[in-house]
Amino acid sequence: MIGVLNGFAAIWIVVGVGWLLAHAGVLRADSQQVLTGVSFFAGNPALLLVMMSTADIRRLFAWNLLVTVLATIVTGLVYLLLARLVWKPDPSQRVIGCFCAAYVNAGNMGLPIAAYVLHDVTWIAPLLLVQVGVLQPLGLAMLDAEVTRQDGRDLGFWRYLWLPFRNPMTIAVLTGLLLNLAHLAIPTVLKTPLSMLGGLAVPTMLVAFGVSLRLGPLPGKAGRTGELVGISLLKVGFHPLLALALARLMGLDHAATVAVVVLAGLPTAQNVFTHAVRYQTDIPLARDVVFITSIASIVTVAALASLV
Repeated sequence: MIGVLNGFAAIWIVVGVGWLLAHAGVLRADSQQVLTGVSFFAGNPALLLVMMSTADIRRLFAWNLLVTVLATIVTGLVYLLLARLVWKPDPSQRVIGCFCAAYVNAGNMGLPIAAYVLHDVTWIAPLLLVQVGVLQPLGLAMLDAEVTRQDGRDLGFWRYLWLPFRNPMTIAVLTGLLLNLAHLAIPTVLKTPLSMLGGLAVPTMLVAFGVSLRLGPLPGKAGRTGELVGISLLKVGFHPLLALALARLMGLDHAATVAVVVLAGLPTAQNVFTHAVRYQTDIPLARDVVFITSIASIVTVAALASLV
């Protein structure tokens, strides 16, 4: 468990650096937009391309993938039902809220936890496939469509279908998966700079998050407290318990059950905050859910690992 705590500590130290830089006036509010832009258009695509090109295909398409897909979809649908009946956010806010409830921190939290709790980092591959190959492209296409609608532009059917493939992260995931399936390696002359750019992804997201914590309203002070609490409970409570029930129902072995449950219990990804800033929608909610679930999951992930 020391490794898990070290993973959490590393994240919060980098977030703290962003907070201190904002407090000292080195970074301003507009710096947050610049940092998330670097992550969105350069760091994340490079990181995802390299990771998907080398992921274990056997793990990507194993039975635990089905549990991951179902747990993610059902959690998202529960949020959407509550959003429609209780919270009533606008369309773009619903996308961010759904991300907050079901999109887990598979990169900078999932990798150390897979290494130190599950003792095998390839368990993270199915989760990455679901999130960056399906959930993220769909959500970003919806956000792109909403931005286009708000700008008064007409978005035809074929143009709407093409939207996911204009997103740099979607392109990176699909390219990496195709290279993997074709057993083609990324040339060294490209892999080295891609790895360098991929190294920017997590730190820039975390520093931007720290800037937001310092310059934005305190967590929980931006309103919509009921939705904030509900989404946080869905993420760190409902999502992993649903994964456990589905794993038992489908007869997964012990190792696979532990993997899907622990990974479902990870906090909301910093990527969600990046998307909120990129599309200028629901930034306080995304930031607060990431903040709350990142703290709460320290307890829940440890408890789930011990329980299962």
